[in-house]
Amino acid sequence: MKNVGNLIGGLLLLALFNSIVVAQVPGGVDYFDFPLRIAPRLNANFGEMRNNHFHMGLDIATESRENIPVYAPADGYVGRMKIELSGFGRAIYINHTNGTTTLYAHMNRFLPEAEQYLKAQQYALQQWKTDITLPPDLIPVKKGQFIGYSGNTGASQGPHVHFEIRDTKTENCINPLFYRFPLRDDTPPDVIRLAFYDRDKSVYEQKPVLVPVIKKGTGYVAGNIQLPFERAMVAIQATDRITGFQNPNGIYGASIHHAGRMLSAFQLNDISYDQTRALNGHIDYLSRFRGGPYYQMIFPPRAYRLNIYSGEGLSDHLEVPTAPEEFQIRVSDVSGNISAVDFRLSSKLVVPETPTTKQGMLIQPRQVNVYEDEHIQFVFPGYTFYDNFYFQVRSIFTQTAAFLSSTFQALPEYIPVNNPFAVRMKPNRNMGLIDTGRVVIRRTYRTKAEVKKAVAEKGWFNASFRDFGFFQLIEDKVPPAIAGNLQKGMLIRQGFRIILKPTDNLNTISEIRLLVDDKWLLLQQTWSGYVYTVDENFPAGEHKLTAVVKDEAGNTTTRDWIVTRN
Repeated sequence: MKNVGNLIGGLLLLALFNSIVVAQVPGGVDYFDFPLRIAPRLNANFGEMRNNHFHMGLDIATESRENIPVYAPADGYVGRMKIELSGFGRAIYINHTNGTTTLYAHMNRFLPEAEQYLKAQQYALQQWKTDITLPPDLIPVKKGQFIGYSGNTGASQGPHVHFEIRDTKTENCINPLFYRFPLRDDTPPDVIRLAFYDRDKSVYEQKPVLVPVIKKGTGYVAGNIQLPFERAMVAIQATDRITGFQNPNGIYGASIHHAGRMLSAFQLNDISYDQTRALNGHIDYLSRFRGGPYYQMIFPPRAYRLNIYSGEGLSDHLEVPTAPEEFQIRVSDVSGNISAVDFRLSSKLVVPETPTTKQGMLIQPRQVNVYEDEHIQFVFPGYTFYDNFYFQVRSIFTQTAAFLSSTFQALPEYIPVNNPFAVRMKPNRNMGLIDTGRVVIRRTYRTKAEVKKAVAEKGWFNASFRDFGFFQLIEDKVPPAIAGNLQKGMLIRQGFRIILKPTDNLNTISEIRLLVDDKWLLLQQTWSGYVYTVDENFPAGEHKLTAVVKDEAGNTTTRDWIVTRN
């Protein structure tokens, strides 16, 4: 009966919370219509766990098809358009009178007035990749008005519309399911297992005590749990489903209760893109790095600035009782459905571990940490990390004419990074023998690489990064190459696709331009190259076409062709 009472109390508290949230939803829960006129189905919801970020909106299925019409869910105006190869691809933002902005990403086309303005701005700015803001009176839209066609652009894994609701002033993302869209959901979350951690150790230097849960009636039980430590962090593995659909989504929140008190809880809402990388502190990152599932921490990490946690006298752990006592974890979705997990928790006597000497420099995440030796320096601002760990640098000797240093690996490789940090590297030769304007720092890890232009300062070179990996100082004097389908003397017509495929020894192109008689043309970046479709900006007659390509180090290649448009 006690557990039933606890659950009823939790339901009442959640109902109170949801009523407060509903009252605070801008414009009221019925303000927005659903933006598509097909049967609503979600591929993903707000707060779902993704690589290095929370999912910040809804992925609305488009029946595995592209070019489904999308409609304005409320009155407003086109406030912004963003074009990029990866990320959102083609995205349009509508600002509404209730103080929110709705976003539609991975689109193929926008409404004609927006497309016309976009192209004009791309030519004015002389760049295809754009992020432009529009004045309020330029392109107004009414509720139910067509605003574009769905697509599969950007970092999309299949046709869908990524839909967000943001606070217009702060740009923080609001959980869209606070609004009453036609998605009935009375299915509570699925809880799979619990995970317990020793708070007196870093989360990066231990394996959790994993406890599977058993479905019992409308809830779950985890039995009697004994832990070999006195202070515990707790995490859950759980997913949610919308009634009528089997695909797993993310949960909205979870809380842990003991003796009539809520010890700690999290709820996923009101998150900005500046904060979304904090997902890596909210989860057991090490378990995920090693191929495991997402375990979401109910207690906050040691160093955490994302305001998703709450509790009575909020702490980062619970005291494990010496004799068994009852605890309950409640997992909720945004519709107010709850799954409760009941268990009894106590500590057990264990033989103390023999202390071992840790290798490396102790990183304390709330403060500035600086590692330096005669060859390399790392400067980590406060709150770059979420927990303590011992940092090491491994040197791997490399000798070629272009390499100005050995390769240095930042360790442990599995540490997640929240904020950018500075890397300073000392070249292995006299600065007078180096073309300092052609020096870069390259970071590699597994199949990924990034190259940053290095800034010379007092005999060192600096650049900023946001991930661990292998770092190397390189003098790059090799210009990029240009291939494509252009030939001297060729005839081209309206609609012809000019294709350029630049390559670079470090696989980093920082700029590419296509000019007709020195006038800029709109090259669209694709996953296989750059494409210009001949249009009204390419006049008839004989002309000189020029392609200019620059790499990250500043090396430039230029090619000319004489062509005729008929």
